[in-house]
Amino acid sequence: MSNDEKILMSQQFIDKLRISLNTIKLTTKDKNIKKESEDLIKLLENELNAEELTVEQKILKRMRETKNVDPDANANLYILHRKLVNKQITEKEALQILEVYVKTENLDTKFIY
Repeated sequence: MSNDEKILMSQQFIDKLRISLNTIKLTTKDKNIKKESEDLIKLLENELNAEELTVEQKILKRMRETKNVDPDANANLYILHRKLVNKQITEKEALQILEVYVKTENLDTKFIY
């Protein structure tokens, strides 16, 4: 399984995990364990919040982020958004293309000379 693949978990399992992490955070006296549980709670919350956005919202958010920083990426995202809105591509295809753009952007920023 790659790093970006998603898995399906029941809401009951996620709620139980969140409650257990909060219990650990509140009952432990060890600062390292407390910090680790806080980090895991934040990671879980961020992942859950990311799933709430639609594909179109994700594209628009990324467009706003790249507007002044990377005009080429912004133009590519605009084209992707228009194709999605005009039903020229499916949401699944748009999400795959968006993930490729994001990975490419991340690679480009790591190799600045």
